[in-house]
Amino acid sequence: MNLSKLNRKYKDCLGPSSIAQSLTDNSCLRQLWLQYRFKSESQDSIFLERYKLQHASSLNILKNHLSSKNPDSIIDTEVQLPVVEFHGVKLFGIADIILTKPDGRVGIYDAKTGSRKVFHWLQIALYFLMQKAAIRSQGLEMPKLFGLGLFYCDGKEQSDSICEKSLLELEGDDALNKIFLSGTKSKLKEALLITSNNELPEPQASLNNCRFCKFRNACDAAIKDEGVITGDDLI
Repeated sequence: MNLSKLNRKYKDCLGPSSIAQSLTDNSCLRQLWLQYRFKSESQDSIFLERYKLQHASSLNILKNHLSSKNPDSIIDTEVQLPVVEFHGVKLFGIADIILTKPDGRVGIYDAKTGSRKVFHWLQIALYFLMQKAAIRSQGLEMPKLFGLGLFYCDGKEQSDSICEKSLLELEGDDALNKIFLSGTKSKLKEALLITSNNELPEPQASLNNCRFCKFRNACDAAIKDEGVITGDDLI
């Protein structure tokens, strides 16, 4: 693969969502390795603008709902977390909502405008680990987890019934352990170590992996969907 054709990032960094998605899909870790170092192919700007509008509305609906349920808590939205390094890979992200109870317990919430995905839980769990690392670096007491929540909403309607139905929560300080089971932890560490290595990993080419890869046009191992395959001679 000719890496000279790709545009280098200003800083090597990944978002928690990229790491999280690689843990649940039969994904190619070469894509993650490339995402860490290079800019991916441009995306549909119209789609992105529509997503931003829906997300802004959904986030406001979620904030209002959490405020009504937790009137004494501090609710911060779109919190930019500091860069945190895990096993050689720098993560940078923005948590939609960080809720802090009067007793110091913390809740992390994310607003989603699309369909439910398993990796969304891994994403917000990584946000909490980043928050813990940032607080520890300041010499402060490590926060206890109040809960993790995902809010699925298109931003078009707001009502108590919609909010209750659309908000999924894992509550309690053990919520993190419910997400990062032993097998998931092992795969997370493996993905981080492979991504941090300077050597380009071998591709895990498949029709599904390559179809959604952001570097498929630059990868010589990518499998292209050539349409319907004829197999008359096999019958």
